[in-house]
Amino acid sequence: MQEEVKNEVLEMKFDPNTIEHLGIHQYSTLPPVIAELVSNSYDAEAEAVTIYLVDNGDKEITIEDNGHGMTFNEINTNFLLIGRNRRHKEGKQKSKNDKRLVIGKKGIGKLSFFGIAGTIEVETIQNYVLNSFKMDWDDLKKFGEEDKTYTPTILKKDETVEKKQGTTIRLKNIKRKTAFLPKDLAYSLSKTFTVFDEPDFKVKIIHNNEPDNATDVTNSLKYSGITKLHTWKFPIVLNPTGYEYADKINGEIIAGVETVPSSLKGVALFSRGKLVNEHSFYDLSASSFGYDYISGWLNVDFIDDWKKEVISTNRKSLIWEDDDASNLKNYLASIIPTFYNEQREKREEKVLADFKTETGEDIPKWLESLPSHENKLADKIVKTIFKSEIESGKRVELIKYVKDSFQFEAFKEFASELEDLEQIDTASLIRLMKEWELIEAKEMCKIAIGRIETINTFEKHIKNKVNEVPTMSDFLKKFAWILDPRIQEFENEIYYSQLLKEKYADDKIAFREYYEAEAINRRIDFLCMGLASNYFIIELKKPEFVIREKDIRQAADYRSFIESHFGNEPQTIKSVVAYVITGSIDGDRLAVAAMKTYEKANEVYVRTYHELLRNARNYHTEFIKKYEQTQVK
Repeated sequence: MQEEVKNEVLEMKFDPNTIEHLGIHQYSTLPPVIAELVSNSYDAEAEAVTIYLVDNGDKEITIEDNGHGMTFNEINTNFLLIGRNRRHKEGKQKSKNDKRLVIGKKGIGKLSFFGIAGTIEVETIQNYVLNSFKMDWDDLKKFGEEDKTYTPTILKKDETVEKKQGTTIRLKNIKRKTAFLPKDLAYSLSKTFTVFDEPDFKVKIIHNNEPDNATDVTNSLKYSGITKLHTWKFPIVLNPTGYEYADKINGEIIAGVETVPSSLKGVALFSRGKLVNEHSFYDLSASSFGYDYISGWLNVDFIDDWKKEVISTNRKSLIWEDDDASNLKNYLASIIPTFYNEQREKREEKVLADFKTETGEDIPKWLESLPSHENKLADKIVKTIFKSEIESGKRVELIKYVKDSFQFEAFKEFASELEDLEQIDTASLIRLMKEWELIEAKEMCKIAIGRIETINTFEKHIKNKVNEVPTMSDFLKKFAWILDPRIQEFENEIYYSQLLKEKYADDKIAFREYYEAEAINRRIDFLCMGLASNYFIIELKKPEFVIREKDIRQAADYRSFIESHFGNEPQTIKSVVAYVITGSIDGDRLAVAAMKTYEKANEVYVRTYHELLRNARNYHTEFIKKYEQTQVK
């Protein structure tokens, strides 16, 4: 039982140089100061802590809790005694009423507030009795230098009040010039403790007396900016070093979808809910980019029971020279690579899934479809991208680029220099891609220049109003990319035209009424096959032809008819799209409505010759400009 000391004054005697050495300089910023005061509230068995930040006038900070408070004598024996180790002094590890394992240990955190403030006021209540006092740092240093006992100014002594218990600490004459940022403070506190989600300990921050905008401090804030790819919960069975305390460790290690902030890379250690070692990989050679995705925290409460002190004053790193601490470090270094390897596998799975979602393509199936010698090279390149120091979104883009480039023999020949390598490093891969992009750009520029000449010929055909058959039809068959860049090849419509004639042979009245008497309007000009098994039906009108509603519906019927004959192989046919190329659109209300309806359904598109000309010229002119820009760089 604590001995009662009857005293009429409050006293503090110390050497100011000693206090400097004890670490007051480490409390020059707001977060560590507030963290120490939160620790005090936690050890005082508080259930609610409110931090008031005021900066709309003279800056002031108030920390108010509903803990058990202190008597006048306890202020002297507990609060004002510098360097008091409460655990040794009281011979117990728990708080006053055995409610919690105490966080405070060395008895110097109480000086933290002098790191940012010149004046401190403390008001504390226990069993409806209030005591308050004030301390000034300049006076305190002066008394210490003169080897005198410092006596804080007593404001109130043993006054009876209606409130049962609690402590309020006000920090005044604050040195900070910038405004307070409550969300940043909440984030810093979250990184310092793991106690905020306990059901009987809540902390909130109120800025400039606006309680409706209070910021709650929670454990989850520390990782709120990380989108989790996977989480490993402790305790775990994994124990390669046979570490004796492995089953006493709890917490979680996180793999992020993207790289984590630098301050969160690695695993942080906490004891009794407070940080004892910042995020680290514990001397593990974590040079691989993949480690930049790993974060997490582990509780190692058992270190507080060791005979030797291994928790440093600044709580940034344990004292690893101790044998017990060294064994803990070896254990951590032995298990982290396992999570690194597993997160790489998870990341590869996600890249494949993202790629399939974005493109509809299955990379494993694509690799299987390649000839064996190409499969080996493509697989090696894809695996290198998985392992590369590139973020997930960029990996998807790069894989798509490789897959698209693999249709060119030139690319496969260009990449073959990598085939004999045991492994492809990221630098070599990026170099390859950059060199190929330049070569590809040069080749595509040559093609584009050639296509500009083709576009000029197309323009002459339009001006001269050439017949759609055979001049315009033959021209567009040869240069189908003018119609749609996706079209790679075409085939004549002989088979489907015959089917169409047979289909309407028994209903000649409907045939004439719907398709009119012109023979040219009873035929598809040609059927094109584009990328990924998309089919394009092309119907050409004369360059002076004005499109009508029935022409659009005719194209829709063609499309529906041909699609029905592709129905036996739905897994290979993605869509059938009809294009009607005409001279102009007269603005007829029904024609415009039909155009919008069918285009929205991705079934029929109406394009004018002039529109095709304009689009083709713009597309290829931009390509050449882009290439010229790369040459300038």
